[in-house]
Amino acid sequence: MQRRSSSAYWDSPLIGPIALSIVICVFLLSGFLLGVKGLPWWYQLLVAAAGLAAVGQLWLTFLTDPGALIPAASQDPLVEALESGLPVPEGHLYSRDGRGTWMKRQQQAPVGRQGSTGSGAAGQYAKYCSTCHIWRPPRSHHCSTCGVCMERWDHHCGVVGNCIALRNHRFFAGFLVAAQAGCLLLLGGGLWRLRLRGLPEPGVWMGVENLLLIFLCVVYGYHATVLLFGTSHCLAIILDITTKDLLTDRQLCRNAPCCPGARSPCQLLAAWRRVCCGPVLLRKQHTWRALPAEDGPAAAAAAAAAAAPVGAAPAAAAADDGSSSWQSSSGGNSREGLQLHMPASAI
Repeated sequence: MQRRSSSAYWDSPLIGPIALSIVICVFLLSGFLLGVKGLPWWYQLLVAAAGLAAVGQLWLTFLTDPGALIPAASQDPLVEALESGLPVPEGHLYSRDGRGTWMKRQQQAPVGRQGSTGSGAAGQYAKYCSTCHIWRPPRSHHCSTCGVCMERWDHHCGVVGNCIALRNHRFFAGFLVAAQAGCLLLLGGGLWRLRLRGLPEPGVWMGVENLLLIFLCVVYGYHATVLLFGTSHCLAIILDITTKDLLTDRQLCRNAPCCPGARSPCQLLAAWRRVCCGPVLLRKQHTWRALPAEDGPAAAAAAAAAAAPVGAAPAAAAADDGSSSWQSSSGGNSREGLQLHMPASAI
């Protein structure tokens, strides 16, 4: 049995959610002891509800499988043929991008698939991942931190310890909005209490409790301002745009929401249904622990060896609408969650 170094424990994805939960609890404690003390019960109930919602959404973001695509055990024979220059069916659909990655142009975007709502090159091509050995759907991306491809990838958030992708983007946006609402409620309660204590009348500023209230109001207001980007994630879900789209899709501005095209009202409704009403699959427990750096190659080998056979879709993935239609046209990759990332000797 291998022993893991202490630095590996500090690198665990659990550190971020635990630290954020402690910060939220400290904010709530300061609010109830000073910030909103003595205010009406319904106002204090709102503060408590916002704090509990923020903690709940945070842990849902961390515990939910973001939309991991199961890696294959070996390279796709089709790619081997392409690399060798051999003729393949529909060979005119395959090409390489500037980085040498194989791409397949989609002849017809599957109805209701999240990838079909993208614009530009990101929404027209399926790309082959040479690490996972799979053809990933449009708008998917390989996360080097998690070690697998994620469907409708937005970004990897080290603070919450997980990728933000198809299945947990809603929880991430909910966490940010709930945290911002809690900070605004605490700020409003602090200002309310200061007003009740006589501010801004002269001679009241030097009270110790008043100074503490002013300090807390500054802290609450600062965090409420920082968390404004939570609103941007809500807007991104509404418009079906990811952070990666904003950074890499040069034709994004030509595909306006609610206009005919890839972001028509019908396509947006399908995207909202997939993002906001999709199944919730929990991450595997072994993915909560960080691996020592020297275990990286062994972990990758274990992930490839444990990958499900091509075309074997689990029941949970089958419940995700439209997945079988894309799989049949792009190589039959199934997904259930993150695959085994830890060698047996390290468990």
